[in-house]
Amino acid sequence: MNKQEGNQYDKIVKENIESIIPALMNSVLGFKVVKAEVIKEKLQQTKEKEADALRIITDPSGQQFILHLEFQVDDYAKMAYRMADYWILLKSKYQLPVRQFVIFIGHGEPKMKTVLADDGNYFQFNLINITQFDYLRFLTSNNPEEIILAVLSDFGKEKPENALNQIIQRLSETKADQNSFQKHLRQLRVLSKLRRLDLKFDDMIQNMAKYIDEENDYLVISAKSKIVANLIKKGKHTLSEIADIASVTIDFVLGIQQKLTTDK
Repeated sequence: MNKQEGNQYDKIVKENIESIIPALMNSVLGFKVVKAEVIKEKLQQTKEKEADALRIITDPSGQQFILHLEFQVDDYAKMAYRMADYWILLKSKYQLPVRQFVIFIGHGEPKMKTVLADDGNYFQFNLINITQFDYLRFLTSNNPEEIILAVLSDFGKEKPENALNQIIQRLSETKADQNSFQKHLRQLRVLSKLRRLDLKFDDMIQNMAKYIDEENDYLVISAKSKIVANLIKKGKHTLSEIADIASVTIDFVLGIQQKLTTDK
């Protein structure tokens, strides 16, 4: 995975984090929460450290603890050292119990160590692989930010393309407006790369007129641009024929042709 893709996943997490954390605490972590207070200030060390999510949690018995969440795409071998660093900063600053979870949203099974046992010291954090959870747990939500997590979850015996279609349908059912729906579709496509479903996603986008505004949605434009570019490269059709096949204008085809010539 390149740095640009990693930044895309981080951006999605940060955009949706306020909406998905309550669901994660309830559905994934199993916490009963009476109050969750956001910790906004950064942790001071030699340089500032900013965790993905920090909350002061109050449970039904009135007990408080710090909840620290990190969302990880890469299987980072030294994650335990990073989490231990956070633990020391949080413990010294707040003097409360600290519960730490790394939510792995990458591809495959993470191999990172969750325990440090060196020099007579012991440290451990909790590692949760989102792919271990049934996608229906997220699909049945009424929260779009939570629904898109279904693409990272376990599809069970369901075919990936069927599950992906269900997720898109569910996003359509819960959309607040067209702009937010298109934003969640863009996020879904980025996350679908982690499951290597982005090509299936692009295929589905071509048949989504009932869901989206085709003239303005960048996903449709992107998918049609790929079709046009491939047809031009094959050289078997006239520009007029390509426009008919892709349901675009001649000017659209000419624009793609010019871009292909420029990129050579």
